[in-house]
Amino acid sequence: MKSLSTLFRHSATVASLLAASTVTVGLIAPSASAIELLPPQDIETEINVGLGCLTDNCIDPSDIPWIKDIVSLEDETSGTKSRLFIDILGTETIYDGGTLGIADLLAKDLGTTPSGAWFRPSETNANGSVGEEEGQLEVGTYKFTFTKIIPELTIKYFDTESSATTGVPDFFAEALTDGMLISGDNPVPLGEDGNLYYQTWKDVSEITLKLGKDTGGTGDGVDFQLIKDVPEPGTVLGLGALAMAGTLGLRKRNKKSDV
Repeated sequence: MKSLSTLFRHSATVASLLAASTVTVGLIAPSASAIELLPPQDIETEINVGLGCLTDNCIDPSDIPWIKDIVSLEDETSGTKSRLFIDILGTETIYDGGTLGIADLLAKDLGTTPSGAWFRPSETNANGSVGEEEGQLEVGTYKFTFTKIIPELTIKYFDTESSATTGVPDFFAEALTDGMLISGDNPVPLGEDGNLYYQTWKDVSEITLKLGKDTGGTGDGVDFQLIKDVPEPGTVLGLGALAMAGTLGLRKRNKKSDV
């Protein structure tokens, strides 16, 4: 029969192996990787946020992984709802919808335009036609609902040049999300021309975003990206493998001692 001291020694060994494996995994594998929430296809298109569409290849919000719905809400600075596009900034994209048509979407700040695809608001008039700056004023408010809780959601804002007009409202009360802000400020602070600003929210299943402001004839336009952080598969697998290796080694030593 094994002595109590032997059992305690083996238990301590297993605990040490598990602790060591945890530390080792933390050193050899990153904790998360970033995934942009965009349509599977590399396309520039409009998203139907409840206003109909200007193009035949318009997509529903549910066509975007992890997104269940996006609804355009009345923006407090423009007094109207806005359209929403997936746009590669700096390249001309034409949307012709008759009286509702947008002549083109072309970034105003070409010298500071970042790469990649972005969510791009487009302010409209009350009848749904193009708003100020021929539809290029990037102002809008949208409610995002996700298919499941996102552990960490990072919002990347481009060109925030006004103070306390962009972010997750209500700015001075409880924010309109079930998530918790863990990085960045809300509302987004004023920045230089062409700046990038990041917010990260924890455990998000829904969030409302307000972008830019309308000042009557012009305003501050803001584009954005949604980035989801996910655990690396290697983190969990590595921990399990190291723990299993330690257990097997302990069993081999036990057999030798029994002999």
